[in-house]
Amino acid sequence: MTHYSYSGNRAPWWVRLLTVMVGMVLLIGLFFFAIFAFIAVAILGASGMIFLWWQKRKMRKSTNQDIVVTQYREIHQNTSPFDREK
Repeated sequence: MTHYSYSGNRAPWWVRLLTVMVGMVLLIGLFFFAIFAFIAVAILGASGMIFLWWQKRKMRKSTNQDIVVTQYREIHQNTSPFDREK
């Protein structure tokens, strides 16, 4: 039985360990960022839905109120302000 081992250009053990540790930190950071982004989107979506519900409720309540009718008067000038002689 022949055993082959590769020993050419292999990094020291501490470089490989450091590479694995940095990779794990980046992976965990990615998961935390993804969770934070999901929570932020959920909060923004919920607040948007609450805002739309509130506006719909306000419009529905305003249609039940009486319409206010008042008198008005039109004011007409005989000549245009630009036609006046100086």
